[in-house]
Amino acid sequence: MFNKTGIFLFTMTFFCLISVPLCASSRTVQPSWVTNPYSAYPRERFIAAVGSASDRPGAEKRAFAALVAFFGQSIRADLQVATIYSEAVSNGVITFQENTHVQEIIVTAAALNSLIGAEIGDAWNDGKGNVYALAYLEKQKAVATYTELIRVNQRNIDNLIAMSADEKNTFNGYARYKLAALLAGLNAEYAGIVSLSGGSTSLLRLSSANALTLETQNIIKNISIGFTVSGDQNNRVRDTFAKVLNAEGFRTQGANALYVLDININMSESRFPNNDVVFCRFTVNANLIEKATGSVVLPFSITDREGHLAYEEAQARSYLSMERTIPARYSAVFREYFASLMPKY
Repeated sequence: MFNKTGIFLFTMTFFCLISVPLCASSRTVQPSWVTNPYSAYPRERFIAAVGSASDRPGAEKRAFAALVAFFGQSIRADLQVATIYSEAVSNGVITFQENTHVQEIIVTAAALNSLIGAEIGDAWNDGKGNVYALAYLEKQKAVATYTELIRVNQRNIDNLIAMSADEKNTFNGYARYKLAALLAGLNAEYAGIVSLSGGSTSLLRLSSANALTLETQNIIKNISIGFTVSGDQNNRVRDTFAKVLNAEGFRTQGANALYVLDININMSESRFPNNDVVFCRFTVNANLIEKATGSVVLPFSITDREGHLAYEEAQARSYLSMERTIPARYSAVFREYFASLMPKY
């Protein structure tokens, strides 16, 4: 779900502070930085790049993309990762403790497309329909900012995975390790930026994203979900839910299940005046229950109807409708539930 490329691409999309002139200059003489960005920002102190387009916003976007390319990647939003990370920041899951400046950077820069600290230094309109923009990143600033972000994320990783063995092998434990793996992946990419900016990460203690991801897989193997079902036909609805849970990596067989999906299917016949079609109205209630507490951790319900000249056929169509509807809807609800599990300190 959170592969290395997706994490880094999200990093590139998620952070930036920009300070730019209001309009592009229309100087007739081409500035030297158009062909050599380091003529304006010396290589010893900066990383610089130029982008061009037919308008100022497009030129800036390409300049930032060229700057990011220095680090070996291209800009492409990974909205799923961005959403999880931004919600974790907003909800206080990822904490910044004394360094509110770093939090302000993230909140301010959430919708922009570049690196933290990247700025537009100049822009030039050649008068022929081409606009050039010069982006730069101060190396020392990049090293300091990304090093602090690594430390912040590592503290949060330590907090996320600090739990008992019993708590670890639960949905909550899985969600915590999932977020910890995401942060570790971000840190790996941040470390690369620090190194390419002339800094060193040798003294930083970095958790392994691969090791944390492997542990999430081990947690899943220790979580099983059982079923109690009423009103089903040859386990068709039960098996439909099982396929969704299996696709998410969870076992749906075995004794001593930590969770139970309690499924109840109700059907009723309905007719309307002057209409030969007989309708079967159905409702599926599926409550995911934590056995240890008896609490419903995830309720789910769908209601619809199917019609036919014979009620038996309307019922058959209803089961087909359930088999079509449940996978997409329950999968989405289940994933939203996991996103909501991120702990608050």
